[in-house]
Amino acid sequence: MTLWLSQREFSKRAFKLSQTRRHLEHHPGTNPPSFTAVVEEVTEEGGVILSESWCYPRGGGQPGDTGIFMIDGKSIAFGEVTAAQSILHPLLGSGLANGDEVTCVIDRDRRDSLAKMHSAAHIVSAVANERWGAITVGNQLNTESSRMDLKFEDRELFDKDQLTEDANYWVHEDVGINVHQWGRDQIMTDDRVRNKRFVERIIDRVGGDDPQLRMVEVEGIDLCPCAGTHLPSTGPIGGIVVDKVQNKGKGTFRVNFSLID
Repeated sequence: MTLWLSQREFSKRAFKLSQTRRHLEHHPGTNPPSFTAVVEEVTEEGGVILSESWCYPRGGGQPGDTGIFMIDGKSIAFGEVTAAQSILHPLLGSGLANGDEVTCVIDRDRRDSLAKMHSAAHIVSAVANERWGAITVGNQLNTESSRMDLKFEDRELFDKDQLTEDANYWVHEDVGINVHQWGRDQIMTDDRVRNKRFVERIIDRVGGDDPQLRMVEVEGIDLCPCAGTHLPSTGPIGGIVVDKVQNKGKGTFRVNFSLID
């Protein structure tokens, strides 16, 4: 029920990059396989641009992938992947040149932890909206704990224990998490999609004769545009605990949460 990228960022990152965001083709987004690509450019800042990349670049509150490049029996680590006009893999060592063919091995533990956290965040956001009409206005995901800024019409109604109970209901139901590619008509006529005026602005910015958005559905509770990585269902989240709530003013609470196995 939240929009996990701003209108500008969603349209730029999901549709305007000079490279295809190949991770979007690999659902559910966990256990990413290694892939082979050619080094197109080693930048002056020490980053690598590949012919194609299945890495998730930082965005939408989700950190980017890290991992290693394998070439000629040696490994060269890369840091958190980012994206502007191209997907950039910051090198943490030397030894690559333009034209090299490399095998890219994504850190699976990190990716899987972040996918689990991202799926949990959709639930937290959705149940807060369902119970109190809260709107998610910011979030930052991490492997150990995450935070979300929720804006309420009346935040005095908020109860962190109720939020924890509601969120864990959907975890324990082990509902499916599905990814769709939908056009304007399907999105705008589906009653489960909230904040449609904002979603329509995203569609308009994407442009084209039949613009498509990547919609992530947590069955029964959430449906929104999202470019992040997710689990195939909610059960593997294990459990959600709201650890701390901070006053951020103007009707907004910052909710900090973590996961339990």
